[in-house]
Amino acid sequence: MIPQIIKAFIILLVSFLATWISTPYFIKKAHKQKLVVKDMYKPGKPNIANMGGLVMLASIFIGLVAAQFFIKNVTGFYIFYFIVFSFALYGLADDLLGFVKRRGKVMILFFVALPIALLTTDTNLSLIFFELELGVFYAFVFAPIYIMVVANLINMYAGYNGLSLGLSLIILIFASIKALMMGNLGYVAYLLPIVGSMTAFLFYNFYPAKVLMGNVGTFLVGAGVGGFLVIAGMEFFGVIILIPHIINFLMWIYWSKNMHKIPHKKFGKVNGDGTLKAPNKLSMKYLVSNTLKVTEPTAVLICYAITVVFGCLGLVL
Repeated sequence: MIPQIIKAFIILLVSFLATWISTPYFIKKAHKQKLVVKDMYKPGKPNIANMGGLVMLASIFIGLVAAQFFIKNVTGFYIFYFIVFSFALYGLADDLLGFVKRRGKVMILFFVALPIALLTTDTNLSLIFFELELGVFYAFVFAPIYIMVVANLINMYAGYNGLSLGLSLIILIFASIKALMMGNLGYVAYLLPIVGSMTAFLFYNFYPAKVLMGNVGTFLVGAGVGGFLVIAGMEFFGVIILIPHIINFLMWIYWSKNMHKIPHKKFGKVNGDGTLKAPNKLSMKYLVSNTLKVTEPTAVLICYAITVVFGCLGLVL
């Protein structure tokens, strides 16, 4: 019999290789099909391939095919990744069509996340000093809303090369460690296809990026993070490690309430020495760029470090 660790490595490797091999091909096709956007923080603002999350979606699917040969009960996998893929398709529709009405977004994502109820065997909400039993409310209301919120937080904390993907990978690594500390080894297996794909894609997405994830990628990754935190019973840990994302969201709320005072500028500028000039301090990435005179990759690494600090805090709480 093949040892479990070897099986896990094979699943991880399959999705990694699928992404690693197919991403360069996707980049070429994206440029030919004009699936590109301007890279706003590079000299001359060159075109860069967009919607690379499609590569991750396809590669994760290939990883799931491999998982069938090594995992006895793949039903939970299919339910989990049905949610992940559904969020990715929502992100793809947003990339192509651009949803405007927020109520419509909320309703769509809530119903897309509802299948998580089939995986919520534990309906206790574990906090530091006590547990709260939510019963059916947890499965059919709290859990889908939690996933929806996490996915949106991750989608909003983006904008620099490798920022959103790298942060999400850090979160999943810490979440895996926390799950192992809690004795939830079985749940970590759910992450093998998505982590393998994310790791490979980051090589092309980090500065200087050759391809961006697009909303299809950020919502795919966000649903994976939110879904894992729910099924592993680590909602409180999720809140801790997502504090930078929550602060980023609160900054956006503040800006949206003061739009008449603070002009809307979606992008900053690049100074002659390569450092960034942020338009304001109303997002985490702009706060870093405005407080410190740093280049884009340095700003991203600082944002990584901030999340690592909260990840360590989440491990000890």
